[in-house]
Parts: sequence; structure tokens; C-alpha cells
Amino acid sequence: MGRSGEVVVGLPDYELDTALADSGPARHTGVDDDDGETRPDPEAPALLINEVVARNESTWPGDNAAWPDWVELYNASDVSIALSDVALRDPSDLPWLGGEGTIEPGERLVVAIDDSLAGGLHAPFQLDGDGGERLVLSVAGLVSDRLSLGEMRTDVAWARIPDGGNWAITTDTSPDAANPESASLSLDLSARVFQLDELTYLNLRLTDAAIQALRVSRLSWVDGELDVPEGDWGDIRTRLKAYVGSARSIDQKCAWKIDLNDISGREWRGVRGLTVNNMVQDNTYVHEFAAYELYRALDVPAPRVGYAWMTLNDADYGLYLLIESIDEAFLERWFGDTSGNLYEGAYGVDLYTGYLGSFDLESGSDTSRSDLSEVISILDGGASEDAYAEVSKVFDMERFLSLMAVEALSYHWDGYSTANNYRLYKDPRTDLFTMIPWGSDQTFITAYFTPWTGRGRLFQWCLTIDSCSARYDEILLDASYTMDALDLGTQIQDLEDWLYPYIEADPRKEFAVSTHTYYLDYTVTNMAGIPASVRAQLAAR
Repeated sequence: MGRSGEVVVGLPDYELDTALADSGPARHTGVDDDDGETRPDPEAPALLINEVVARNESTWPGDNAAWPDWVELYNASDVSIALSDVALRDPSDLPWLGGEGTIEPGERLVVAIDDSLAGGLHAPFQLDGDGGERLVLSVAGLVSDRLSLGEMRTDVAWARIPDGGNWAITTDTSPDAANPESASLSLDLSARVFQLDELTYLNLRLTDAAIQALRVSRLSWVDGELDVPEGDWGDIRTRLKAYVGSARSIDQKCAWKIDLNDISGREWRGVRGLTVNNMVQDNTYVHEFAAYELYRALDVPAPRVGYAWMTLNDADYGLYLLIESIDEAFLERWFGDTSGNLYEGAYGVDLYTGYLGSFDLESGSDTSRSDLSEVISILDGGASEDAYAEVSKVFDMERFLSLMAVEALSYHWDGYSTANNYRLYKDPRTDLFTMIPWGSDQTFITAYFTPWTGRGRLFQWCLTIDSCSARYDEILLDASYTMDALDLGTQIQDLEDWLYPYIEADPRKEFAVSTHTYYLDYTVTNMAGIPASVRAQLAAR
């Protein structure tokens, strides 16, 4: 893994009919390939296979919320085509026959590939996404298009970009809508959840009994259903989140944890669950975005964010933050191995023997906590250059000192500086612990600590060792210039321009819009001055 924060993995060997892929909207002449396979007939009208998803979990619900695999057809001709003349087949199985109606020039038609004999827009064959499959489309017995499929990832499409154009791999699936003008640059499905230019609309559906259960026990899981932008996701489990400062009842602007996977066995846009923050302690709505942006710029594993408009049984709850959970997908993206121990440090829990049992083991199999005991044992032995060398063999101190530098620059008083809001992950590939930040909603406003007075044990231990303290100062200086380069103030002002109408419309916001504007301006002013202020403090040491 490079130090960029994302594991570089080889993509599957995606394959398709390369002759067809290179051809773009122009179609082949002739009838047979050299290998004898059927090719498009020049006399057939240009009805095309336009988009295929062979492993569908969250791109299209179908007409019965069964989330089938699917094929989109596109009439690239200038003539109306009777569906009774259309057939789509996998040569090894029964064909789909078009039936009644027409597909007009420029129109699209989505066919569920679900091995169904129900007729209509359901094909009596399947796609498994493992490769070696062929689709052949014909009109009145003349082959109009074909596609040979290689291995395909879940929720990733082969699509003509744009409609009728060249073949490309994309996560920007668009069943029964125009294909994008260009293919997605990344195959990371979750980037469509944690993105900053489109609001995600989510509607929770809970029974009266489930709502009452959450009134009685807000942290208990209840069953419900969820509508996502693509359609009816189906059954989910949910509870309210937050313990103290941002905790709200279900009758207020509560925050949510939503488990998408436990009942359905599927992932939505590559995520199994959603952490939905209410931002009641961040009246700027942008602090978490900015803080995590700075963490990641310094190669500290940190969540991505996006924004959502939440409703409960179609009643508006308002603007929310979708924050990337520290889960298996997050660990895979940053570390490439998810089998290590992941611990949560709750408020006041720090690297002391007396707190060993208070670390919540969120994933991993070493319940003895011997890996944490090893770190604590070194700290207990006293601070020295030799001990620093030893702790560096079990703890990624470069990333840790970068994390503490961001806490200083972001005024993150509620993080490891107070032994709160952090995770520890033991990477099996390096045998090093990495500290992961969390809970950065109350940042950039008030500096309750200097860059050197955070109370976390490992941090204060480091500052008593000359080489560790000097290295922290070097990282802090570099981080101050990184913060300048990011121009976070401009970024959050641009974000504010987009969010402002939703902030105004939020029916459950707990502060006036004028309060929001005041603290946003205050944050922008602070951001502009913090790096130079930290550099002046460093120069005075």
C-alpha cells in the first residue's frame, strides 16, 4: 500500500467483445465472425444493447423490488420498432421475446434478467457475472447487436458512453435514463454515497410499534424499511445514535444508524450500513467535512462524508450528514486487510492497564487484548529514546503524530486530546496500530488546548522524549502548510452555497439561519489564521 490512504488493488480482468467495443455507434458489416459467431446484420435497424449490470444489488429495484440483473436496450435508429419483432437471448438458454408495444427512436427499455417465465419485461435466463456469457439482440430475425461479457463486479455496468456510443465500465448506472457523457473515473461504488455535489434522499419507514420501541430504548435495534434513490430497498434494521451531546429522541432531530445488510444480504452503493449524523452540535454543517479532509491530506485514515435529506414515514426530518462508518469496507480501503483487531476508545478510555477492558472490540478475533497490553507495557516502562523506538515497532507513530497535528490545527478538543472519539486498528500486514479519528463536529471554533497540551497518554508520553517531540513539531509545521494549501475556507464556502437552501428548509434545525451564517463566517476566519498562528507558536518554542 502506498501512503496515499487507499489500497491499490488489481481490477478484475473485465472483458467484452473488443471489436464491438472499438466500433462505437457504427455497427459491423457482415454476418459471421471468423470464429463463426453471429455478428450484427447491416440490414437490421439499430436497436442496441446499451447497458448491462450482471450483478445487481442496488442499481435498479425492478418492478417488484427484487433487484434483478438487467439489460437496457436503446433505439438508435430513426424508425419505430415493434417489440413483437424483438428477441434478446443468451444462446445457451431460452430467449426473451419483446411482446406488445413499440420502442420509439431515442427510447430505452429495461429488461429484468431474472430467469422468469412471467413474460413482459422479464427474461427467462440469468447472468452470473463470472464471464463467458454472450447476449444477442435481434429484430425480425436480423441480429442488431451483440455483447460478450467477461467477469463483472457488483453494481458496475458495461455501458455505451453516451447512449449508443463506445463501451466503457462505469459505476454511474442509469437504467431507463440517458447514459452519462463520460465514464466514472473510479470503480469505488461508495464514492456515490460520500460525494458533495448531490443530496441523497432517504425515507425510513417504521411501524408505530417500532417508533414506540425507540422512544423506550433509543439504542435498541428495530426492524423497518428504507427507500433509497434507486427505489424500495426493503427490510433494514435501525436505531438512534449518539450517547450525550448530540443525542436526541425520535421526536426530535435524532441521528441514526442503519443496517442495510443484515436482512437483505446486499450492499447499497458498496456500503452495508449508514451512519447518519444530525449535526445538532455543528451549526456550520461543514466542520466534519473540513476536519476529515485535513486528516486524509496528511495520510491519516479518516471517514468521507456526504449529505442526505431524511424523512421518516415521509415526514421531513431535514438535512443530515452521511459519514463513512469505520467498518470492514473502510479498513479494506485503507489497510487492505480487515482481519486485525479494531477497538473503540470511549470517553476517558486511554492506554492504561486499568482501562484495558474498557476498549470495545468492534472487530477482530484476539479477545485477550494482548496487542493493546503490549503498547501499554512499553508506556508503563517510562519515556526514553529506547522506549520510543520500541513503541514505534507496534504503533504507527508517524500517522499518530499527524493525527495530533490535525487535532491542534482543527481545535479538535473532543478527540484523543481528551481521550475520546478514536479507534485503534492493528494492521496485520505491518503489526502496527493506527489511530483513527472520529467525532470532529465541534472543531475550528475554540482552542481549549495548545498544540502541546492534549491529555492523551501516548501524546504526552511522546512530548517528554526529545526525538518524538521534535518529530511532532516537524509534522505540525508541515501540516500547517498543508492546511494553507487545501484552502479549506474556500471549500466550505462553496459547500455552503450548495447546502444553504436545504439548511433554510430544514424543519428540525435547532438554531436560526443567522446563527449558522455567523459561525460559518467565524470558522472561515479561524481557518485562515490558524496555520500562521501555529507557525508563530512553533517559532517561539
